[in-house]
Amino acid sequence: MIEEFLGNVDTIGALLGALAVLALLDSTSFGTLLIPVWLLMASGRLRAGRVLVYLAVVAGAYAVVGLILLTSLLLFGEQLIDGLVALQQSPVVLLGQAALGAGLIAYSFRLDPLSDAGRERKRRREEARGTSGRVQRFRERVVGEGTQGGLAPLMGLGLAAVGLEIATLLPYLAGIVLVAAADPGVPVAPAMILFYCAVMILPALVLLIARVFAHRALERPLRRLQGFLSRHVSGTVALILFLVGLWLGLNALGGLENAGWNVPLV
Repeated sequence: MIEEFLGNVDTIGALLGALAVLALLDSTSFGTLLIPVWLLMASGRLRAGRVLVYLAVVAGAYAVVGLILLTSLLLFGEQLIDGLVALQQSPVVLLGQAALGAGLIAYSFRLDPLSDAGRERKRRREEARGTSGRVQRFRERVVGEGTQGGLAPLMGLGLAAVGLEIATLLPYLAGIVLVAAADPGVPVAPAMILFYCAVMILPALVLLIARVFAHRALERPLRRLQGFLSRHVSGTVALILFLVGLWLGLNALGGLENAGWNVPLV
């Protein structure tokens, strides 16, 4: 009995270690690090509680998705995986995926035009719409010293970040599969998902604590980082959208060709 208990403890410990490594990989994503860092660069006195709300929404949303996936895997296992694979390979889904990929590529060029003329048109368009600097104004409004309004915009930002990222967080999906394969039972399995989500936002929490208690020491690095992001964020987001769109499009075209559709890949 004691040997079996110690064996279970060793297994759970090893699984927690693997989950921690995967979660730290996920902690560098757009929603779990880039957006929190951007929020921390708000001028003046930071409303730290509001940043905590954002992180709680992100972690909570990931936890809900993870628990749903874990429960589905435990109940249906291979049937669920086979069903998802079959659905993903259906022509209707593949055509929709190809259209989404093309849309992301087109939007990436609109977000960060390649030509000088395109960038000038974008600048004039933003000035005409009054959208220039809108992102920075939103940040000051939700977490800065002059905070206005309720928490709905901040919570919406967190949910939007999760919605955009969830399909690309392969470490999280791998962690869920590991927990499902080990099947440690209730309440250990759900607790492992919660542990993963807590570790995933841990680096952002550390930065938040540093921002609150060592603002003067971090002020210059944060300003430099803000300047860098201000210059390159559009290009970075555009590149990510382009690569995701390209991957979705090529994957869809390959699936359609395997299904018998005469679709050229080049």
